[in-house]
Amino acid sequence: MSTLDEQIDQKTREADQLVRDFNAQIDSVLSWVPEPLAYLVEPITRSVKLVALGIDDLFRFCGELIDDCGDEDRLRAVGTDWVTRVGDVLGDVAGDIGLEKFRSPVEWTGRAARAYQAAVPPQAAGLNAVKDIANQMRSSLNSLANSVESFRVAMVLTLTGFVVAAVGAIAACMTVVGTPAGVASLSTAIGVSLAAFGGALVAMNAHVATIKTEQTTLQQKIHDLGKTWAAPNTGDLADASVVDGDPSDWRPGS
Repeated sequence: MSTLDEQIDQKTREADQLVRDFNAQIDSVLSWVPEPLAYLVEPITRSVKLVALGIDDLFRFCGELIDDCGDEDRLRAVGTDWVTRVGDVLGDVAGDIGLEKFRSPVEWTGRAARAYQAAVPPQAAGLNAVKDIANQMRSSLNSLANSVESFRVAMVLTLTGFVVAAVGAIAACMTVVGTPAGVASLSTAIGVSLAAFGGALVAMNAHVATIKTEQTTLQQKIHDLGKTWAAPNTGDLADASVVDGDPSDWRPGS
């Protein structure tokens, strides 16, 4: 569990406990209202029931967001894997097959030698193209991870604000006179928190849509690479025989 996950879990548990304390405080205060004034309790009771429904909505929405918002650490790990396991490896291979690394273009001439010189650079270019795609993939996944992380930070801040408001609401409910204000305060906190969650979700979804577009573009690049990265014609490199009736395609350089 990440640090942000732990903070969200902690604040959620704090909020849940404070809601329990809030309800207990109201029950305690209202239990002291004498029977002749019982008519004053009914409006407060109705308000508390409405607040309870709002709290249920808030906690349910919060739980859904936690389950669905993604794992920023995993996204970054996958991005790193793209670079270390794909990009860097293929980049090293591209460097190793450079013409300057081989003696063949110097020691040999002929049709096959020319074909070899023509075939090697496109292979290196294709490998480097995959390396570039791997780097772009990591950048895209890191950007998505940052968006998820920002959303989790927004959740922590929203839950923290709700906790502070709940503490104030409990304090207001120490007396019968202050209870309606405390209930109203907590009701307002629920609305503000739901709005904050919704706003953060809209912002993250907008960024996710941008990332999806990036991912589609990368998929198209991979698809196009399969068309443009042609396999070398190994037949042009194969004839090194000098006893088959025609000259060898590989001749020692002078």
